[in-house]
Amino acid sequence: MVDELIESVIRLIDSKKGDVGRLNYILSALQDGKTLYASDRKYLDSMISTYLGPIKKRRDPTVEELKTELTRVKQRLEKYEKRGYKKPIGRKAVFFFVTFFFGWHAIVTLLSKQLLHDVQNFNQYLFPLYMIDKVIPVQYVGIMHQFGLSIEKMVTIVWGAMIVTWIILGFVYLIKFIRSRYNPVH
Repeated sequence: MVDELIESVIRLIDSKKGDVGRLNYILSALQDGKTLYASDRKYLDSMISTYLGPIKKRRDPTVEELKTELTRVKQRLEKYEKRGYKKPIGRKAVFFFVTFFFGWHAIVTLLSKQLLHDVQNFNQYLFPLYMIDKVIPVQYVGIMHQFGLSIEKMVTIVWGAMIVTWIILGFVYLIKFIRSRYNPVH
């Protein structure tokens, strides 16, 4: 009990709570094994309850308690890893596939003037996006043609936007990486 009081007084002194001179006097009295005056005891109890909370009996944890705590921490870490890594990787993979898919169509469109003259009729399974005009209602195709857009141009525009998005995402992740490695010196 005296050791716990000494530890509490030291913590109060270190945290600069209360009258440091009086706490030093109480610390000296406790270390010398002297009995505290009632007013000093009351002051010390008040300081401990205000700043440190009730004194709990401390004991060393058992091996089983440590194993249980380690298992709990491991489960929490696995949960954070799943939440933190698996979801973005899945979204990035889907976005990469869609970018590649649109890129396949866009590159063929850009090269079609030199290699193929009619990409839409070449092979519907190789270039399924060009079959969209057969699915889109006629009035929407007419509106697209009013703006000078064909399916080929739309695919190329969407692919270009995705490439720009990849560049922006790359810079965002690069900045996050640099910030995570930067440790300012105080």
